[in-house]
Amino acid sequence: MSDSDAGSHAEAGAKVPKDPEGPVLGEVQPTPEDEAAQAVMEWLTENPDTNAGSVRILADHKTVVVYWKGDPPAELQLVVASQPVPVAIRQATYSRDELVAAARSLMAANRGVISSAGPNYDFSGVGITLSSKAPQTALAAVRAQSAVPIEFRGVLDITHGRPSSRTFDWRRRIGRLRVCSVITKSARV
Repeated sequence: MSDSDAGSHAEAGAKVPKDPEGPVLGEVQPTPEDEAAQAVMEWLTENPDTNAGSVRILADHKTVVVYWKGDPPAELQLVVASQPVPVAIRQATYSRDELVAAARSLMAANRGVISSAGPNYDFSGVGITLSSKAPQTALAAVRAQSAVPIEFRGVLDITHGRPSSRTFDWRRRIGRLRVCSVITKSARV
């Protein structure tokens, strides 16, 4: 709302609420690191490149890192330099596109063995989880067939389909009858 709009409302007798000053209780304010990471990520989104990796705030919550395969473009370096906190550009061994293609290929070749796969946070390889039904030799076999390094992240079973619990299922049935309500006390006198 412009100042002239606010003035016309004030003249009409309507109260115009002011914007609250400062943070609202319970509101989480982004850190300078969050804002720097967001600015760099926006630039990467607006300027797609096959050598791009990703942006990450490290576990210390103070270090913002951009992963890039090869020499980063001058425009990216300008965006990084203009941030209010230090942002490091680190060399990635592989690009996001290369690792996503490798992960998809591994998933397709190992259905029922690999339950998830994707780029490592530093773009040095692919991280995978194995199904609990995978044979003991599965990890070695996946590593042997992969052109990129494999990081084992653990065992994970992903289930699909109907819920295993009927607790929240509104379509509960007894025999051929659908249960619509449950009467806990008798209405007889």
